[in-house]
Amino acid sequence: MPIVSIETITLLLRIAFLVGAVTDGLALIPMLSRRIGAALFGGDSSRANFEYRFAMGIGAALMAGWTLLLLWGAASPIARRDILLLTVFPVISGIVLATVMAARRGLVSVARMIPLWLHLGTVSLFYIIVYVLSIPFAQ
Repeated sequence: MPIVSIETITLLLRIAFLVGAVTDGLALIPMLSRRIGAALFGGDSSRANFEYRFAMGIGAALMAGWTLLLLWGAASPIARRDILLLTVFPVISGIVLATVMAARRGLVSVARMIPLWLHLGTVSLFYIIVYVLSIPFAQ
């Protein structure tokens, strides 16, 4: 017998998808604005060369696509709940790994990364818990 009702799990899944969509949507801002990116993560926004802007443009396009994918998941949360696991592995884990490597090389300050890591860790934990709770309702 399920621990939660289908209505509750549908609501929790929808919230999870929307939290992810907002997170990804907000992540576009520093990707598209060198000044905001430098203000949040450090660095010199005037030193962003064409290669940096090119990479950020590609990353922003992928981030925008994932934002839309999460909104699509919210429209039918139980049927599309597997997207949450794909968001944790490899998307969030890849972002965390990349930021850890950047911090270790001194490209970004660890202190500036801690809020991001805490947010992404909390979101990941929420996604995994909601996914596990939704297993009895999977078709």
